[in-house]
Amino acid sequence: MSTIQKIRYSDCDPQGIVFNGNYARYWDDAMTDWFDELEDDGISLSELGIDVVTARLEIDFKSAATLRDILETSVTAEKLGNTSMTLHIETAKTSDNAVVAVGKIVCVFVDRERLRPVPVPDAFRAAVTESGEPGSFGA
Repeated sequence: MSTIQKIRYSDCDPQGIVFNGNYARYWDDAMTDWFDELEDDGISLSELGIDVVTARLEIDFKSAATLRDILETSVTAEKLGNTSMTLHIETAKTSDNAVVAVGKIVCVFVDRERLRPVPVPDAFRAAVTESGEPGSFGA
């Protein structure tokens, strides 16, 4: 699963490159698209009263993106724990496939009302595992 982002003037800092803080937004958008794709497959966390919150975000910058570049951000499940999941995220330019940023998002599954951790739902775990996502799906 991937999400496309066209770089606009408002994305850039005074040096003319994408401001580093924008990658958190791009990655959140890509993660939302990834969850939406799972929901299209019949997995709805909201119907179970579950939300997913970000517990950790790691970004390593590899090269610069500039005005009018088109970026593609891919999301893959790397690890499913008891109450959390680690997603591998990679952003590259579509023009030459140069990797711009790579890293991880650690998400925690929480009860929507109490915002306390809950186990990863079995249906979600099965959907991610069956989707052919690479990674280690053990505890």
